[in-house]
Amino acid sequence: ADGSVSEKAIPIQVVEVAPGLYFQYHHQESNNAWLVTDEGVLVIDTRQHPRRAQELLAAIRKTTDKPIKWVVNTHAHGHYFGNSVFKREGATFIAHRDTAGMMKSHLPIEMKRRQGYFKQRQFDPGEVELILPDVTFDTTATITLGGRTVQLLYLGPGQNPGDTLVHFPKERVIFTGGPFSKASWPNPSFTPKWSDKPLLKSWEKAKPVLGWPRETDSLCPKCVPEARKAI
Repeated sequence: ADGSVSEKAIPIQVVEVAPGLYFQYHHQESNNAWLVTDEGVLVIDTRQHPRRAQELLAAIRKTTDKPIKWVVNTHAHGHYFGNSVFKREGATFIAHRDTAGMMKSHLPIEMKRRQGYFKQRQFDPGEVELILPDVTFDTTATITLGGRTVQLLYLGPGQNPGDTLVHFPKERVIFTGGPFSKASWPNPSFTPKWSDKPLLKSWEKAKPVLGWPRETDSLCPKCVPEARKAI
């Protein structure tokens, strides 16, 4: 596949899922979230081209003029191709160490996979710049920003080694990134030991860590309490 995607009449949606926590759903591409605090903004993933990242930044600017402080890269499937836009905003980037390694080693593969997508939208592949994380972690990391807490969790490979869950404990929300979404399973070509069903294993590990379902109400991209019924 060349990365081309079928356009559907599904508009990009931005929902405030908790006070100051926004989720952007984009059917054709990749999802994002951002947390607005008094001190600044934390952004999750940066889309699949700098031009898309500029659109994301414009959406964020409709909700706040606070500086972009952190960017979380949840996995290495090209959803970091917009990092350069947020680097110019002064953000610090964080990812799991395996994600950081794959961002570098798999860049040629991910670029090749998206040539059709770039052509389809008349995006210049040459505008994509590899921006690697400034900070990496092994199992967990905690970011405190403007009195808000964000937990980054790695519970084993789901769709990829390094797949990161982003937990907002006060808001009772988790952003699942690549490892989990309703009616979607990982691509086994990217996942080690597929016969062991790492996605399911990582989700089962996540439940007690997150206090699921009593202490976590919402999953993004589902982002509604009813999500737990589908698990």
